[in-house]
Amino acid sequence: MDAMFERVEELAERVRHTVTPLADLSGGYALLDFPDYSNVGDSLIWLGELAFFDRAAAQPPGYVSTIHGFDLDALLRRVPDGPVFLSGGGNFGDLWPRFQQFRRMLLAALPGRPIVQLPQTIHFADPEQVRLTREAIAAHGSFTLLVRDRASLAFAEAELGCPAELCPDMAFCLGSLSRPALPVHDIVYLLRTDQERSAGRGVPELPRDTLLVDWIHGTRAPSRWDRAVARLGRTARMLAGGEPDYRRFRARARAELERGRALLGSGDAIVTDRLHGHILSVLMGIPHAVLDNSYGKVRGFAELWTADLPGIAVCETLDDATAHALATLREIA
Repeated sequence: MDAMFERVEELAERVRHTVTPLADLSGGYALLDFPDYSNVGDSLIWLGELAFFDRAAAQPPGYVSTIHGFDLDALLRRVPDGPVFLSGGGNFGDLWPRFQQFRRMLLAALPGRPIVQLPQTIHFADPEQVRLTREAIAAHGSFTLLVRDRASLAFAEAELGCPAELCPDMAFCLGSLSRPALPVHDIVYLLRTDQERSAGRGVPELPRDTLLVDWIHGTRAPSRWDRAVARLGRTARMLAGGEPDYRRFRARARAELERGRALLGSGDAIVTDRLHGHILSVLMGIPHAVLDNSYGKVRGFAELWTADLPGIAVCETLDDATAHALATLREIA
């Protein structure tokens, strides 16, 4: 556990060392792409970003938004000149197209203005989408890309033609976290149920006293009604004097984090193929087994930053991961 907590601080310092020199925050800045859906991992990233900016800047972001609630006029009014940061995660590519469409729109709308993509994992399947992204970056002229693994760095350097640098996940800036309560399950299996689920993974034969769960609830694209409500919300906040959305977003993300802490904290050991199931387990000092997602995101991250830690096993199969979790239980019995 101590080794995990020490690594958390080391990686948080690496984040600060990497991100701080990229832009001048003194004149204001924006942070975009708040995760307005139920996914603990993306909320963990957002909270880590706020923790980073709380320390690095003398002020909160002047403008924050979701991708479907984005208002260019509001951004220009509240942050006329400062850098624009895009929240990190695993949606840089064509697997989750609405996020990449938003990036290309933003690059076209703000030519020459510094835009920093906080640490991402890159995955493209369609060469045409690669071309569109490369052309948008080139036309913009001041885009910096941070990535969380070596494969993404190699891809960015070979295919996207923009400055790119390795950086750990922003969630590490939250620091170490405690369990909210004593464990009630021997093993918690946190396994993906979405399109990043690894093909052929199967369903585990659960040992006794285990919990099988995913932590997403509805990641649908926004409907016309959602967008209309977002526009009305923006208008109401402007009439009320522009109450900063970041307070509301922080509270919502915090609720997601607490849900994740309660879920993972309920197990003596964890088996997960979610990257932030792995990261949150490290933040909480919980021994766990890690499986890959559908395209190498989890393994690529773990092998670079965390796989050497005691109590962590990067496994090929669910059977191997279960064996590791059972061995952990025997050690702590």
